[in-house]
Amino acid sequence: MDDRVLMTLEYTRIREMLAEHALSGLGRDLALNLHPLQHPSAVAAAIAETTEARAILDGGGQIPLWGLGDMRPIVERASKGGILQAAELVRLADCLRGAAEFRRYMQSKRRTAPNLSRYAEGIVPLRELADEIYASTDGARVADAASPRLAKVRKELRVVEDRIKSKLQSYLTSGQYRDALQENLITMRGDRYAIPIKASHRHKLSGVVVDSSGSGMTVYIEPASVRKLTDDLRILRAQEEAEEYQVLAALSGLVAEQAASIGSNLEIMGVYDLAFAKGRLSIQFDAAPVDIRSDGFVQLLGARHPLITGEVVPLDIVIGHRYRTLVITGPNTGGKTVALKTVGLLALMAQSGLHIPVSGDSAISVFDKVLADIGDSQSIEQSLSTFSGHLRQIASIIEAATKSSLVLLDEIGTGTDPAEGAALAMAILEELHGFGCVTIASTHYSDVKRLADVHPGFVNGRMDFDRETLRPLYHLVIGEAGQSQALWIAGRLGLGQRILDRAREHLEQRPESAGDALADGGGARSDTPAKSPEATVPRAQPGSTAVATQAAGHQTGGSSSDPADVAADGEGIKRPWRLGDSVLIDTINQQGVITVLPDKFGQMVVLSRGKRHTVHERRVSLIIGAEHLYPEGYDLRTVLFTWQERKTIHQLQRGGTEVLGASSDAKWVKTPAIDVDRRK
Repeated sequence: MDDRVLMTLEYTRIREMLAEHALSGLGRDLALNLHPLQHPSAVAAAIAETTEARAILDGGGQIPLWGLGDMRPIVERASKGGILQAAELVRLADCLRGAAEFRRYMQSKRRTAPNLSRYAEGIVPLRELADEIYASTDGARVADAASPRLAKVRKELRVVEDRIKSKLQSYLTSGQYRDALQENLITMRGDRYAIPIKASHRHKLSGVVVDSSGSGMTVYIEPASVRKLTDDLRILRAQEEAEEYQVLAALSGLVAEQAASIGSNLEIMGVYDLAFAKGRLSIQFDAAPVDIRSDGFVQLLGARHPLITGEVVPLDIVIGHRYRTLVITGPNTGGKTVALKTVGLLALMAQSGLHIPVSGDSAISVFDKVLADIGDSQSIEQSLSTFSGHLRQIASIIEAATKSSLVLLDEIGTGTDPAEGAALAMAILEELHGFGCVTIASTHYSDVKRLADVHPGFVNGRMDFDRETLRPLYHLVIGEAGQSQALWIAGRLGLGQRILDRAREHLEQRPESAGDALADGGGARSDTPAKSPEATVPRAQPGSTAVATQAAGHQTGGSSSDPADVAADGEGIKRPWRLGDSVLIDTINQQGVITVLPDKFGQMVVLSRGKRHTVHERRVSLIIGAEHLYPEGYDLRTVLFTWQERKTIHQLQRGGTEVLGASSDAKWVKTPAIDVDRRK
């Protein structure tokens, strides 16, 4: 995986958090160098080990990883002929004893953790080496019992030291030297014993001045009577050092002989440390294992970005089966980038053998590459604009992508002329789709949204957004296109009403975009009264919630004049879509009734479970035609509209302009073909 992508998706932060849960340098190194695996069976095995580690932790067991440390430098030095110090040998013995104890512990967990427990079989206990080190050391020094010669030398040392201290003490208690003493104590200056004497009385004591104070007021004298004993002491200390060296050399040689086994033990213990660190991270994230697939299918249910704290709205996303390209739309603050990052990061985590924060029945495929263009790619050093930076990154993504890749593109096509950017975005998505990649892209361009409606294997998605609080809801609805909400957000953030009104006027002059943009915050009121509902066949407008008022005068048998507005009956013969047709919305698997026939882009409105859905006719399947559902002359308004809507239609047919003044919640906009009732 590209290190830049790992940084962009914040995978490196996950590794750092994992390293914090490790108990040793070995485990921390493995955590910080963790990388996603490429083979499905290896990923599944790694996740199974994490599951077993968490099961042991959840059981409340105390994991005996005491004494675990990175002994590799010590063992390596011994294997090269180096002599280890006593303290290093003791640390190594603690590690060996801990490994042997952990081996017994994991053998007792064969039922709970069959996969993890198998590693313990590779641990070599090396109890004899550990016992030999403990017998030959006493804390951070070589023990007297390490060798008979060392014990004898140290006994003689103690005798000579006692004689030296006895003689020096006699000078301190003698009245002859009371006036000459600077302090009544015995001190060590270098490796020789001495007495502090006033400089003015230095000639009262026969001996050698071995040191003096910084002020020159005190000299430290070694009396002549103890000088011979001190020389004897130095000889004995040299003998002691030589004997300790022999003991340490012998122990270091034993370590060198077992270097391979010790190294293997350390590697296994590091793997265990990492496995239990993964288990602790799973507990921290309240995460769970997922099924691993290899066909590109992704089903993340209740997914949460692990690095977002506080209240997190779970994300549901399914891709890779009927469609492999998802185009997410919605406002700038709607959470599109978070959705892309969540999918990418969870994919990397799962391929690293980690549990991910999702609910049950989630599954994810193993990707050979996770490729992402998220964030600002502008570079002053390389003279790259935002557009140039994105384009260079996308070019490298296209070069690297395969049918087994996951591609994440944020705000594709931005930074240049909207028309050219949208065209380029569509071409890029079609190219990646041709490769067979699983691609998730976010956009504001209406043309890209429509591409998802007409292109097989593409699907739209939108991010929910709270228009009152300007808060993203992070809820992804697959099968529907969202709106940018730019004017609404601008108004809520304090942009002047005069500017907003002029913006809406400009949008009204662009029929191809008015349907999308004016739905952001409601368009300017039209001065032209609404046309009679019977005057035209109802057409869906993107983002409309009450456009069905156009269909007020249509009865059973109404049809579209557009050749594209056709449905297949039971015999496979094409027939025009009709108001009241019972259909299935494929993307959400819900049954509904057609209330607005397709527009020139194929968008229709289907009423299902009390909610109107704007969907493309390709996403709809005919269940029963209207001609088979309703008797002749049946008033479809009782099926297509709520009671309140029927009341409004009746008032429109009677007075039209009077309703405009009375309806405080209505916003009217004029489109090229018809007048459409836009409601908040």
